[in-house]
Amino acid sequence: MSPGAPLRGWRLWWRLLLISALWATAFPVVRLAGRSMPPFALSAGRAAVAVTLLLLFALATGAFRRREGWSWRAALVLGTANGWLPNCLTAFALLTLTAASVALIQSASPLFVALLAALFLPGERPGPRTLAGLGLGFVGIAVILGPAALAGGAAGLLAGMVMLVVALSYATGVVFVRRTRPGGALQLAAGQQGVSALGALAVSLSLEPLSAFEQPWEVWAVVACAGVFGSALPVTLFLFLAQRARATDAAMTGYLQPGFAAVFAALLLGEWPEPRVLLGGAVVLAGVWLATGGKRRSP
Repeated sequence: MSPGAPLRGWRLWWRLLLISALWATAFPVVRLAGRSMPPFALSAGRAAVAVTLLLLFALATGAFRRREGWSWRAALVLGTANGWLPNCLTAFALLTLTAASVALIQSASPLFVALLAALFLPGERPGPRTLAGLGLGFVGIAVILGPAALAGGAAGLLAGMVMLVVALSYATGVVFVRRTRPGGALQLAAGQQGVSALGALAVSLSLEPLSAFEQPWEVWAVVACAGVFGSALPVTLFLFLAQRARATDAAMTGYLQPGFAAVFAALLLGEWPEPRVLLGGAVVLAGVWLATGGKRRSP
């Protein structure tokens, strides 16, 4: 794929908003399913639904016959960094923290992307405006979380640390895609979700009983929703975006997800955001605008 000029302006923004909204559905939906289904089995089921849908679509469109192709190396890296590892860890964290809190901690991912880009993407080293936007966004996250963010005690603290690992894992995947430009997004997404399903299944079989998969159809319906709307669609769209936008810009989905997650959590779980959350969300959006707007150097 030819690098071309990186996406900017509204062409970047509508993609960020759509991907963020889709991805954010996973937080309350996984928390809902997690009330009945163990976290690692849930992650395996979610990825299995996603890879089935992506493979059927790829075969129907002949995506695997195109020149873009895909590689096992990329599938393994992304299936781990952006697949089974963060999915399993997120499902674990959602046993303790609310959907909005989990999404907010994960939104530190752009900060890790900026640091990794400085090391591995010389042409995309963040400038003063980007760094200022990232910093402002981080302030917004701190406002939203507040002093009671990890009020769950030791369990809450552990869940918060786990979500920082998730943020770093997603950042690693973003920088990998931008650095290697591994090929067709649809094929890559299918490979990623396939590895994700196998990895999560291995973890589940090692740590959870087989009865973890014995769930009523209502639970599996929720898991299927997470697989389609929280994995298959946003992952494919994000891989398209990551190859056409600067790494720090693509990572802004992490800053936008918490707002959508808070809304979905309120509607599905009755977890209504406090005024502090709304204030912090406004600060986060200001940070996103600052980091993604304005003129930039070409990579």
